[in-house]
Amino acid sequence: MTSEEQIRVTYLINTLGVGGAERGMARLFSSLSPDRFDIRVIGIATRGGGIVDLLPDHVTVIDLGMDSPREATRLWTVWRELSETDVLVTSLYHATQVGRVLGTLRRVPVILSWQHNERLESSLRQRLFGLLSALDTAVLADSKAAVTGAVESGVPPEKVHRVPIAGIDLDEYDSVSHGPRDTVTVGTVGRLAPQKNIHAALDVAASLQNESIEFRIAGKGPQRDELENRIRAESIDNVTLEGFVDSVPHFLGGLDVYFQPSVREGLCVTVIEAMAAGLPVVGSAVGGITETVVPGETGRLGDPSSTDAFADDILELSGDHELRAIFGTAGRERVAEHYSRERLVEEFLDVVEESISDTGM
Repeated sequence: MTSEEQIRVTYLINTLGVGGAERGMARLFSSLSPDRFDIRVIGIATRGGGIVDLLPDHVTVIDLGMDSPREATRLWTVWRELSETDVLVTSLYHATQVGRVLGTLRRVPVILSWQHNERLESSLRQRLFGLLSALDTAVLADSKAAVTGAVESGVPPEKVHRVPIAGIDLDEYDSVSHGPRDTVTVGTVGRLAPQKNIHAALDVAASLQNESIEFRIAGKGPQRDELENRIRAESIDNVTLEGFVDSVPHFLGGLDVYFQPSVREGLCVTVIEAMAAGLPVVGSAVGGITETVVPGETGRLGDPSSTDAFADDILELSGDHELRAIFGTAGRERVAEHYSRERLVEEFLDVVEESISDTGM
């Protein structure tokens, strides 16, 4: 393949919702030249479909809309699209396993699997991820923790490349202006699922009900009803479940402190977005969060089960607007240095070009 030939990229992903992996994908493709890349995005099962609005016009989007394995015949569309694909990129577990097999059978020259978590939901998935990595040209990992998780699952170390998918453009995030507040607002963004440990956020909120602190939780997911029921049953009246928010930067702009109590994470793009907005972060010392947040410089980290420690950290920051400003400024600078869109594009293209070269295309 000469440098003038267009490269057909097919990106297979679980859903077309608006999670961290999906937003990173949109930022990446917004920065790739349509003269050089012909891009197809295929969503297996749509969860809202909102990412389509963030993709550039030159990207073709295909929504399979599968609700169950009984609709597997819809994967014929993937099979057809792969016939002319030069580079297949898979993202999230189910898309990765399906894509690896179909891409290999279709003899796609380059198959790249993107690992977004430090560890998958079960040991079986972890083992299967490593086993089927034999079909990959390379594995992309969001963070050092994801690199370690991939290698521990059985992926050969030389096959793993660290490519953080954040791709932040600081111009999209107004920096929060920290000052004295009558009421401090603490917020978090994420799917309402066990991984995000939202019940810990409710524990912290309940313990701080006598303080001038309010909590806003953005996102939707399977735990929505049980969280609502708990808030109502325990009269935790300083928490609002916002549901899906159209603009994460706008939501972050209304906060004073960002809180991420997850029990398991990869890169955790929303933490990086919060830092881009100039927010101090209180979070769990897990996965990629330990790489992005520098304790004592950009925020505070603790064990995901230490709700008392989380409450103490939030209380400290709520009463010290100068410290919030110091952490927020340092966090924004860290994003500019390590998690910019330019860096994402550069590191992704390095892997693509190396992989294409190795195949002799």
